[in-house]
Amino acid sequence: MKRWFFALFLAGGLAACGAADTAPAYPTRPGVFATASLPLEDEQLAWAARFALVETGDLYEPHDPDLAELRRRGAGVLLYEWMPAGYHYTDGSPDFDFMRWVYADRERLTLNPSGPFPHCTRAGYNWCEDYYYDLALPELRAERTRDVAASLDAAGAAGVFFDWGPGVFIEEDAYAPMRETFARRHPGGDYLAAVGDFYAELRTGLSEARLIVSNQGFRNAEHVLPYVDLDMTESYGTGEEYLGRRIYLEGRGWTEVPSTIYYPVSEDFHNGTLRDTLFWLDELGELAARWAGPRFRGFVYMNYAAPDFERVDTLADGTPVYAPRPPRNAVFYGYALPLLKGWTGYTETPWDHAYERGFELYFADLGAPLGDNYEDYGDHALRCYENGVVVVGEGALSGTVALTSPCIRSGRIYDLYAKTWLEAAAGRLEVAVEPVWDEVTGGPAPWGRVLVYAR
Repeated sequence: MKRWFFALFLAGGLAACGAADTAPAYPTRPGVFATASLPLEDEQLAWAARFALVETGDLYEPHDPDLAELRRRGAGVLLYEWMPAGYHYTDGSPDFDFMRWVYADRERLTLNPSGPFPHCTRAGYNWCEDYYYDLALPELRAERTRDVAASLDAAGAAGVFFDWGPGVFIEEDAYAPMRETFARRHPGGDYLAAVGDFYAELRTGLSEARLIVSNQGFRNAEHVLPYVDLDMTESYGTGEEYLGRRIYLEGRGWTEVPSTIYYPVSEDFHNGTLRDTLFWLDELGELAARWAGPRFRGFVYMNYAAPDFERVDTLADGTPVYAPRPPRNAVFYGYALPLLKGWTGYTETPWDHAYERGFELYFADLGAPLGDNYEDYGDHALRCYENGVVVVGEGALSGTVALTSPCIRSGRIYDLYAKTWLEAAAGRLEVAVEPVWDEVTGGPAPWGRVLVYAR
């Protein structure tokens, strides 16, 4: 793949972020992709503005001042929208214009005009009813395309991000009534193909510069990937789960805290291995190659992680006291993993988003990936780039990992994890690996490293 992530966005008119070059001895550039939740506090705004694309905000609230400020600082905004359905407000709040039109003609335009409303019910929302669009109707697709385009224009947004992007929700039992309504109205029709018809019409109706990003569109690849620019995976690197862990937190006392799951795509994440993760990386790689085209460029690995909880003190009764720290190992692993395929990634820390910020690895300019794929050495895999080397490895207790590849060139190279300069020889580089305990599997956690050559 080419250096499309950054180059594409610049070609689309996004200005380079004005971030300070914190380590001028190696090449840097704005980050590729991040997420942020409105409203943005000063630190979060400063962090998000360092990325070329930021998924934040709502399609139907395009005039939020934080969105304008992000744009002013050079970031491109992707506005959030729910792909298959919309909310009708039952608490007295007015519906947005498009949903008002849909609700008024819901007997014809929606698949559940009289309910059920499974999403609002399941989520415990007492303020809404969720109506699912009949995407086989040309009139609805056309009106929605006009509505999305107008909202993006109003916000000056770079594009739209569609949650529930593939439409496969309809195969779940809770949505059987919608599935049956679609089948009755459109004998022989295919709802998943109708999802593709919507994306195709939207792609035609938006300006060439506007981006469409889907969430898990790979689950309906044939009908989604040809029309989107990027597709987001979730937890294909790391995930976050609450597993009943309680610790004594400094300033908080006894607290249930989440854990980082390093093998969420394994059939048994308690006993997963790097092989499971690389298997699904390759599966997605085949889809990316199959559907690569004028628009689709690959995947964004969206990961989630818990903070690291470091022991900082002991109570008089012997109880250990912990404090949260940024999850360095999870972030580096989660970012290095998609780079093996030339894609990008970002890791959220939902427990407190402050712990996902401050990682300079997002801004290292590796240049274009070299070769057709990563090199698999069993306990680790690596990919060389024009300006650096990326490696992920199976958990190690301690020591140094010798990387040997003909693509490694001699010269000074910066290890962003260890924050130290190394000397690479032609075809060989040694990387120090510190043990990080994976509390879920009971062994050492997998690791990732991003290294960039001196400028």
